[in-house]
Amino acid sequence: MWIILAISASAVWGLTYVLSEQIYKKISVITSLSLATFISGFVMLFVAYATGNLVRDFATLSTDKRILGLSIAEATCLMIAELLIGFSIVNKNATLAGLIEISYPFFIALFAYLLFKETQFSFGTVIGGVLIFTGILIIYRLNP
Repeated sequence: MWIILAISASAVWGLTYVLSEQIYKKISVITSLSLATFISGFVMLFVAYATGNLVRDFATLSTDKRILGLSIAEATCLMIAELLIGFSIVNKNATLAGLIEISYPFFIALFAYLLFKETQFSFGTVIGGVLIFTGILIIYRLNP
């Protein structure tokens, strides 16, 4: 099931990039992301409340300072990543920005190790990472 969810997420991210590229032709990345964040924040708060998670999760956040700190760091990183990819799309295009961004699994494994001492590298992830970065080099060299 996880593979279906992951591929579905990838498809929706692809659609998001295509829509974003068109939107950024008329309005700024910052305004677009502000609107998207406001709408998604409102919807997710409603869903968290409706599913009974909101009260429990706020209780956890108020008592577990580590999780609160990680949540703030995650939100900050998400905002920065969204801005960076948005400006990348504006400066080139959604397809090339997305193809370069696909290198993030390598950084997941790297940060999992550096921050939490979790080893998520395997022979497959190393080979996949080499292939991804080889692809990035090809894309960069052949798309001035």
